[in-house]
Order: sequence, then structure tokens, then C-alpha cells
Amino acid sequence: MEILPGSLIHGMSFILGLICGSFTTALSYRLPIREDFVNGRSRCPKCRTNLGPLDLIPVISWLVFRGKCRHCNAPVSARYPYIEFVCGSLFVLVSLSFVPGQPEQAVILWVLAVLLLTLSIIDLEQHRLPNSLIMLVLGLGLSLVWVTEQSFVEAGAMSAAALAVGLLARFAGQMLSHQPGIGWDDIKLVGALSLGIPFDSVIVFVGASGLASIILVAEFGWRRHLPVVPLGPALCFGAFAALL
Repeated sequence: MEILPGSLIHGMSFILGLICGSFTTALSYRLPIREDFVNGRSRCPKCRTNLGPLDLIPVISWLVFRGKCRHCNAPVSARYPYIEFVCGSLFVLVSLSFVPGQPEQAVILWVLAVLLLTLSIIDLEQHRLPNSLIMLVLGLGLSLVWVTEQSFVEAGAMSAAALAVGLLARFAGQMLSHQPGIGWDDIKLVGALSLGIPFDSVIVFVGASGLASIILVAEFGWRRHLPVVPLGPALCFGAFAALL
């Protein structure tokens, strides 16, 4: 017998995701510039006014004030509601795949969703993947192995194999095109992500990551002609798909 209706659980998950999405917007902006994202107050980048509760309601504040600062009328980037909505949607996907009796697994996946979304945003905007976030992903991967009662030996072997493939891709790219096929940050992220992915979901991880990588290469490499293609979002997308 269900304690709460499924629709209510999914609705609550979406609201929680919106709130965590608001934190994600701050984390992805402040962490790369080493600004305090825990105690620092949110403020308008134009007039520097500290924002109050009315200004910080996820998605709704941006819509109500028509994408402008309530104090100085300066435009507010659409990245904020987009990130909040995506995070809310990710939380709903976790709740849809939630296994009754295993709330700890859902909590781990929710936290992982925030980290993967943050890593993706930072890589897209800054072309880097902070080691601190990768280490947190590694810790969550170990937690998933423990919660789902997987073998730590097999999980370690999976991570080592993923690192080996990443190194091979890097050196193969160096030999064939005189440019690394994959960045060091991407290799570290692959190793951390692979730790918590079950063996029977590896094909999903590889397929989803590969498809997303093609899209990123087409956008950043072929259309924008950038020398560096951020592959972190593709890896994060593949891992999240494999874990659901």
C-alpha cells in the first residue's frame, strides 16, 4: 500500500528539484571564480542589490518579473530558470524510477543529479571540470555500490577499465591528429562515473555518452570551430541515463 500517491511524490520531487536547481545556478557560477556559494548572498550583477525571497523563487520569480531585476530593471539571464527547470525534471526522473523501500538510493541519485548538472554547466561555460566536484561524484559512486550491494572489486575493475579506455583515447588522438582525443578532466570524470554504474548498464552509458558527444562535437567543433570540445556534459548524460 502506498503511503503517498505517485503524482504527489513526483510533484514534491519537482519542487525539491527546482530548489536544488537554484543552488546549482549559484554553485556553477561561483565555484569557478572561487566565490563563496554557501554563505554569500545572491545579488543582482548590475545594481549589486541583495536579492530577497521574492526574487529567488525558482522559475516563478523570473517569469513574474519578466526576466528583469525587480530593483534596477536590468535583464536577468535565462540560464537561471532553464537550470532550475532541468534540475526539477531530473528529480522527477529519479522519482519515476524510484524503487519502494530504497529511499537512500533516490537521495544519492538526487545529489548526483545536482553534481552532474553543475559539472555540465561549468564545462559548457568554462571548459573545465573542478576536481572537488569529481571527488564528490566518486564518493557518491562508492555509496551507490554499497547501497545497491554491488561488488566493490567489480566496481573498482570497471573504473580502472574506464580510465584505461580514456587514456587510450587521449593518446590515440594525440598520435592521429596531434591533439589529445580527450582531456585529463574528462578521464578523471569517466573513472569516477564508472564506479557506480552496474555492469549491465554499461552499454547504456557508452551509447548515450557517444550520442551526446557527437552532438557536442557537431556544435562546438564543426559549427563554432572551437579547438576544445566540452565532453563532460555527454559523460554526465550517459551516466545519469545508465543509473536510472
